[in-house]
Amino acid sequence: MYFETIQQFQKVLGNLEAILVKAKHHADRRGFDANNFLGMRLTPDMFPLVRQIQIATDTAKATAAGLAGKEAPLYEDNETTLTQLIERVRSTRAFLQGFKANDFAGVEARKVKVPSTPGKAMRAPDYVMQRAVPNFYFHVTTAYALLRQGGVDLGKKDFLGDLPMIDL
Repeated sequence: MYFETIQQFQKVLGNLEAILVKAKHHADRRGFDANNFLGMRLTPDMFPLVRQIQIATDTAKATAAGLAGKEAPLYEDNETTLTQLIERVRSTRAFLQGFKANDFAGVEARKVKVPSTPGKAMRAPDYVMQRAVPNFYFHVTTAYALLRQGGVDLGKKDFLGDLPMIDL
């Protein structure tokens, strides 16, 4: 499960960081406050960009820590600038760097508590593949869509990042 969590979260958070930096440069070039992006929403009943980033990073760190039996750092969710959001993503990536594949030995047999459903748990593989990873990608994708809607020149390559291509 190391690959399905740590390596994927690390890669996608790196791509998210690059997207946020690109948004900051976009605003600087256009002469507006990059922090205007933080309140953007796709629809009135969805969370704004700032919350999308907070949830994506929380999901990554909580999933990794929960599976490995470690404590996740707590963030205050008080970011008010794009620069602070970029730092939050960087901090999450730094936390994830502390995990090794052997931290996940035997994890397939563990049960993971589901915070939003008190008294319930899921088998670790089900939790990872049916809740944690999809939830993480949902919020990263929404952040991407918000910035794209906001005029930032983004494409699929920004979302996917570099791919480990091999010669045939």
